[in-house]
Amino acid sequence: MKKLILCVIILFWNVSNLQGQGYWQQEIEYDINVDLDDKRNLLNGDLKLSYTNNSSEFIVDVFFNLYWNAFQPGSMLSNMANIPSRFKDNAIGDNIEKYKNDEWGSQQILEMTMNDAIVSFYVDQTILHGVLPEKIKPGETVVFRLKYITRIPKLVERAGRKGPEGVAYTFTQWYPKICVFDRDGWHPDIYVAREFYGDFGTFNVSITADSDYLIGGTGVLKNSDIIGHGYSAQEINHKKGTRLTWDFQAEKVHDFAWVADKNFIHEKRKSLSGVDLHFIYKKDRKSSKHLGKDKFKEDIKSYFQFMEQKFGAYEWPQFTVIQGGEGAMEYPMATVMQVQGDSYDDILSTVIHEASHMWYYGMLGTDEQQYSWMDEGFTSFAEDEVMNVLLAKNRLNPHDAYLSRFSKLAKESWIEPTGTLANYFDGKFPYQLAAYMKGSLFLVQLRGIIGEDPFWSTMTRYKNEWAFKHPTPKDFLRIAEKESGMILDWYLNLWISTNKYPDIAIDSAYSNDKKMTQISLRRIGTMAIPVDMRIVLKSGDILDYTIPLSSMFGHKKGFSVLGPWNYTQLERVFTIDVPIENIQRIYIDPENWTADINRNDNVWGPKN
Repeated sequence: MKKLILCVIILFWNVSNLQGQGYWQQEIEYDINVDLDDKRNLLNGDLKLSYTNNSSEFIVDVFFNLYWNAFQPGSMLSNMANIPSRFKDNAIGDNIEKYKNDEWGSQQILEMTMNDAIVSFYVDQTILHGVLPEKIKPGETVVFRLKYITRIPKLVERAGRKGPEGVAYTFTQWYPKICVFDRDGWHPDIYVAREFYGDFGTFNVSITADSDYLIGGTGVLKNSDIIGHGYSAQEINHKKGTRLTWDFQAEKVHDFAWVADKNFIHEKRKSLSGVDLHFIYKKDRKSSKHLGKDKFKEDIKSYFQFMEQKFGAYEWPQFTVIQGGEGAMEYPMATVMQVQGDSYDDILSTVIHEASHMWYYGMLGTDEQQYSWMDEGFTSFAEDEVMNVLLAKNRLNPHDAYLSRFSKLAKESWIEPTGTLANYFDGKFPYQLAAYMKGSLFLVQLRGIIGEDPFWSTMTRYKNEWAFKHPTPKDFLRIAEKESGMILDWYLNLWISTNKYPDIAIDSAYSNDKKMTQISLRRIGTMAIPVDMRIVLKSGDILDYTIPLSSMFGHKKGFSVLGPWNYTQLERVFTIDVPIENIQRIYIDPENWTADINRNDNVWGPKN
């Protein structure tokens, strides 16, 4: 009886402690052993998953992603081209529907257990739903075991064999991956081409393949003494029929990807902060045209230096650029991408974008299905900032491309709210505009609203406080509010949950006496937003003002303050203590931090 009471007390303490923490996430450790059969294009797998339930709930069922079931005719991925939309997904098109019998993919689960007890399950497309033999109690760790066979598809949408640049195998989203159970419950999202979500943990991955393959991907190679120093293909003792096992380990990651080819080159550099930089690509001239340059490696080193200064430290021991897949895609500690054809600047920009995902997706693991803009948008913002430096443009605001594009598209009827779930956008183009463009402009405008120092301290604090967790938009916004001293929920709601847009105009400037100038501003757009105003005097002096919204309960520092301006007022007259005859020009939003859709009415000046 005493033992029972003690167990109840301990269980109650564990549950209360977890609930008191406010935030929690599940803990995982994968041990995956796979054997690559390149004659039959099969991957035989044995997966062990240690799973710790850090929630306060009893878990009665389980969901796993079987992504490669999407690579067969009739799947939701294959039907992407048939979604009623004016914006067809040409990357997928009818490629999967036209698979030959030996080209489609699948993941067949042969056996599944939890703590050695059989788990009964059924598979719906890319989701395995299992009914557990026993509930997983709060605080309990269980061990899942899955034995499976993966049929490797012809490459479409980043994964599979025979890539467009001749890379033999690209293994991305390639293993049975447990779905996330978080404060909102399970997230069993059937795969239809966009975005992923995974728990952080440790991956121990052993890959057995013919010895003439070179393999690279997520994680650090643990047996490089067997494979060869730095796992250089030239240093492996190739013998026909010989097979090698590559042992990788990755800690604090939520996914694992790898690529294999017999004609890879492998090169290494080291960043100034000590990150090992790996470059793996094919020997041919087209593949090595840019990646083989010393300048490219030096630019990547400079990139890491900039990112760590502005966005926070990179906390993994290495990063790898690997030729493979289709297009370009990010995975923890690596990017897998096509490398042929584009100009040097385009290739560099692509690598910079994918590497920036190491922050926004990699270390900061948002639910990309719900918040794709926090992944793609934040990454696009970082990409523009970095390229501005690497290409020596050195502009204060390097985001003109998205600002200009938004001004042309903001009123289109097909624009969808940025908060739409990634899989449910009516086509790839509306998704890209919402996630990449409006997600990036969320940060551009925030920078203008709160100012330089609070903005950059927000970005580093966000990374430091939420690294290796699953932050939401409100988690990010709360940090911005603390750093700026402002209330900002209005901004998150209007920009992400609606299609409202800013458009502010200078109506007129006039004087009723010889000492003061009245400036009439008008809100034409549907979104209220604070305004910066610059007065350029004929003497050459500059006066900078900021006009906050009353909803902010604060204002940007370093400016003279006018207002505040209520969002219910469409027009407002502001008075400044300067004679109108002394004014050369008046500008609103002079540094273009606002996604104002018509900047032609943002300037006033005397006619003569």
